[in-house]
Amino acid sequence: MLHTLLSGRGRFITHLIGWVLLALLLFTLVSGLRDSGEVLGRTAMNMVFLVVMFYSNAKILVNRFFETGRFRLFIPLVVVFWLGMAALRAVLEQTVFGGSVLDGPLPRATTKQLFLAFSLSFFLLLLFSTVYQLLENRLTLELRHRELQVQHTEAQLNYLKAQINPHFLFNTLNNIYAAATLQHPNTAAMVLRLSDLLRYVTYDGQQALVPLEKEVAQVKAYLELFKLRSEQAPAIEFRIEDQYPVRTIEPVLLLPLVENALKHGDLDDNPGTSFLNIRLENTRELLAFTVENSFDPENRQKDNVGGVGLENIRRRLELHYPGRHRFSVQDEGTVFNVRVEIFYV
Repeated sequence: MLHTLLSGRGRFITHLIGWVLLALLLFTLVSGLRDSGEVLGRTAMNMVFLVVMFYSNAKILVNRFFETGRFRLFIPLVVVFWLGMAALRAVLEQTVFGGSVLDGPLPRATTKQLFLAFSLSFFLLLLFSTVYQLLENRLTLELRHRELQVQHTEAQLNYLKAQINPHFLFNTLNNIYAAATLQHPNTAAMVLRLSDLLRYVTYDGQQALVPLEKEVAQVKAYLELFKLRSEQAPAIEFRIEDQYPVRTIEPVLLLPLVENALKHGDLDDNPGTSFLNIRLENTRELLAFTVENSFDPENRQKDNVGGVGLENIRRRLELHYPGRHRFSVQDEGTVFNVRVEIFYV
């Protein structure tokens, strides 16, 4: 709330409303004591002094001297400004209006008495102005810090996504290359599937969020791409328990988990005993994605390049879903299980 009132357009509106209300209050207090012309004159003079003192102290003395640590200059300058404006106001009160607004029923106030009265009121004004400006500066710094954090987080996410794109492309092209060298009849269909997948990774992958069904569709497409190059149907099961159709998710978050399971699993090496089980649970409170695959412990790393790994997904979850996710990995010797949970309440 304070950020809205003390920054940008909200600050201008807050100040304008405050000064208008103060002017109406001063006008109302004096209106019963003097004629309308003098009331307007006194109100205008009071407002000029209040506005000039408030902003001169806040924007010049506080920002240029107090906030820069030049206290030896700040204190004498404030004192001179404070007492000088009080003296000027007292002299103008006597010169322009012939005395205090209370003169009449009370004895006529001297210039010294007016100076003391204005000194007290101006001291309170300068104190309020100083506290206000210090608060506004702190809130502005906090807001800028948050904006920098958001920009930094976005930069990290974009960097992590950029890591996934070439990794995904290289692995898929390797699969198609292997099929092409064997003159596999589904090679053309695999290229078409790859084109659709790359379109999603390249364009939708740059969005902050995409509908969950889009991500699921790409997971299915990637599984179909894998099946096209297999000589016999692999043991792949994808179960979806979708009870909450309105859901968005960070793009290309689930797909790498499936890609990782297919790359490091043993579906090609042990077609009789290998398996890949994928389960998606989507409720109002929770989105859970589980990938469980068999693997050969003697052949954990199938290429010499490696890849972005599960740490990439872990970091993206920390950046995009801080404090409301769980990421678990279980290695049971011949079965690998990864589960992502995102909490929405």
